[in-house]
Amino acid sequence: MPLVTPETVKRVLKDVCDYEITDADAAAVANTAGAMIALTRNLDSLDLDQLEPPFGFPNLMSGAARIAAKKEPLR
Repeated sequence: MPLVTPETVKRVLKDVCDYEITDADAAAVANTAGAMIALTRNLDSLDLDQLEPPFGFPNLMSGAARIAAKKEPLR
């Protein structure tokens, strides 16, 4: 049984976004979403604890510090 059906995709897009989608496109979205959902079950086994999210707070702060250092002081 698929995790996401094309009918579910069509219904969500219609109800949430008032957007119509073709049957073929809905099937493609459902297949992709189903695969992504299935792969999330394996994330725990990848030992990702040491990786910082790309937009995590420490990365945002270091980026802000770099930008601030490049700016000229206000006069």
